[in-house]
Amino acid sequence: MGARLRYAKVIDRKLYMIRGGRVHPGLENVVEIPSEPGRAAAFLILRAWSNDHGTFTERWKLVTPGGRVVYESAPREIHMATKNHIEKLEDEVNDLEIEYGADDYECIFSLDEREVARVRFPVVEDGLATEAE
Repeated sequence: MGARLRYAKVIDRKLYMIRGGRVHPGLENVVEIPSEPGRAAAFLILRAWSNDHGTFTERWKLVTPGGRVVYESAPREIHMATKNHIEKLEDEVNDLEIEYGADDYECIFSLDEREVARVRFPVVEDGLATEAE
């Protein structure tokens, strides 16, 4: 499998819209919760794959700093028609219960059951990501 992850972002949906509603250099990963523990506001898993043609199955999961899986996506079959094609994907996660905030949660991406990439993101209390701007 030669597919390559061009970018991946894990970001609160509201903050994504405030910050322009598009993926751009400098767009930070962040998920907000109202308090610890708490239900996260809706957040997005944005990514793009390229550099291959053919069909593959993508999955991703969200993992706590301690290694516990808190969410797993359903498998998604992706068909890349040409070598120069870029496949942009977006998933939304709603009402995920998160026990605590930390800087090193991870989103782990797999293609055809093989781990290919990890993206770190912080979970912060509501309002802290906006105050940091």
